[in-house]
Amino acid sequence: MPPDDRTDTLPARAQRVPTGPGIYRWFDADGRVLYVGKAANLRSRVRSYLSKRGDGRPLVQLLMRRAVDIDTISTNTPEEALLLENTLIKQEKPPYNLRLKDDKSYLLVRVDKTHAYPRMRLVRRVKKDGALYLGPFASAKGLRRTVRFLRTLYPLRTCSDRELAERTKPCLYHQIGRCCAPCVDLVTPEAYRQMLEGALAMLRGRDDGMLKQLDRDMQAASADREYEMAAILRDRLQALEGALAQQEAVSPDGKDRDVLAVAAAGGVAMLAVVYVRDGHIVATRAWPQRTALGRADVVHAFLSQFYLRGKVVPPEVLVEELPPDVEGIQDLLSALRETKVTVRVPQRGSSRELIAMARTNAEVALSEHSVHARRAQEALRQVAEHVGLDAPPDRIEGFDLSHLAGTDPVAGMSVLIGGVADTSSYRHFAVKAAAGGDDYGGMAEVIGRRFQAGLKLGDLPDLVLIDGGRGQLEAARQALRERGLPELPMVGLAKARVQHGVRSEERLILPDRPAALILPEDDPALRILVKARDEAHRFAGRYQRKRRAVSFGDGALDGIPGVGPARKRRLLKAFGSVSGLKEAAFEDLAAVPGIGEPLARLIRERIG
Repeated sequence: MPPDDRTDTLPARAQRVPTGPGIYRWFDADGRVLYVGKAANLRSRVRSYLSKRGDGRPLVQLLMRRAVDIDTISTNTPEEALLLENTLIKQEKPPYNLRLKDDKSYLLVRVDKTHAYPRMRLVRRVKKDGALYLGPFASAKGLRRTVRFLRTLYPLRTCSDRELAERTKPCLYHQIGRCCAPCVDLVTPEAYRQMLEGALAMLRGRDDGMLKQLDRDMQAASADREYEMAAILRDRLQALEGALAQQEAVSPDGKDRDVLAVAAAGGVAMLAVVYVRDGHIVATRAWPQRTALGRADVVHAFLSQFYLRGKVVPPEVLVEELPPDVEGIQDLLSALRETKVTVRVPQRGSSRELIAMARTNAEVALSEHSVHARRAQEALRQVAEHVGLDAPPDRIEGFDLSHLAGTDPVAGMSVLIGGVADTSSYRHFAVKAAAGGDDYGGMAEVIGRRFQAGLKLGDLPDLVLIDGGRGQLEAARQALRERGLPELPMVGLAKARVQHGVRSEERLILPDRPAALILPEDDPALRILVKARDEAHRFAGRYQRKRRAVSFGDGALDGIPGVGPARKRRLLKAFGSVSGLKEAAFEDLAAVPGIGEPLARLIRERIG
């Protein structure tokens, strides 16, 4: 409708909007969704946008200059409205909404306490399965090292439930003192449970009465002249005391809570989270977001999206300023946690100090982000200069093919936004039509499929980067022409290679320039392009490994003593599939690092 009719039409429509909970969507003149919001009272919220006083937020003022239409969807509860809002934001990608891009998940420790002999598993997502989840833990390497150390003190099982049920004699881990062999009943469920609680107490940094229990057991073992057991219990006691001494409590009440703060400048909001578990800080994290939303709205968007992605929901969330519809947020989080969750603004004491800490983290992260953004913009300006673009490319898409000796070809697509990897926009492709090893045909197929799909696979890029030389580049350009698609700025990047001990240079291939452009190794523009190429290569390789692992991981190697995830990966890398493993010579199998003749013989016996 014409913009000058809007003021007459929209207020009339606002009067007909229902009063219950639901979501509303503002549209521009082209029918594009500008903003998705939710409200406990739809009519009241929509009318607030159109009132003469209006909403004082700068974002709303910008939105209403473009909005010409609105629709609403009613829901039964505010909680349903929150979930629907989150879904529509993901689908519609409205420009005035904040879309949380969480490309990193901290590790958690999962323990299924309903099992007679629970094991500690490292996972990245919380499921509603009744299990206990501890975390998050900031350092994956550190957590894995800690868990390995714990198993020297508490020999808990590491095998799968299937292997536990089928095993008839202890495995190698029992022989070296790393497993108490519950598979053959060498430990009672009660004794196993006590070891598990000791390990969990160390992970939490909590006493839980374990110090006194260990001391009593050590004294009893010593009195019974079981000196070896007394020494084991002494080591556990000392390790737990050390773990407790290293952790300084920041919350005297020992509660779990997440602490949120926001710093904003230059169209970027930096949201920082401090994770407090059992009264101790276990991790911190910051997310930059391009948005004009105010602090409270950023917190609202974060809370309504973040915990739906398999994160641990704490019983309390501390914020600087209450987000809009905090009651709905609390209902959603309470439903996810299945117990009451409170979102509050602390006024004094240690909780207020935690808010100040989160605020400092947000400000520091925002300052660092600004420095990186300036450097990235300068590098992108140089990319535009080298390639011949009118402006620095904001969105760069990189494409790379991957195959194993010509078999199972796949491709990866990376995306850089403002020079920063946007992993949520990465895509992978299984090459279907081109023959294995046909790099030109494979690249043409992938480029054609990506851009035939148009905006379904993301906004069109300002620059397309092809991994390879002139042949791959021309095949990609021809794929666009054959499909009648518009020309896009496109370049190739040929990898540096080492021949006879001499390393060649990276070569930038431009469509209308016969000779490759050689840039200095430290050129900022080259580093940006190499990053896009290497990310596509990494993503394609990961997809190919996953596809190969499907056929390789059909259970043929499950339950073979001594063949764990690490050795499976080595076998997969060496032979590619179970069929390849079966056809391999015995000497080649035994030569795989970590296998050897005895284990190779056992593998042959099991898989035939």
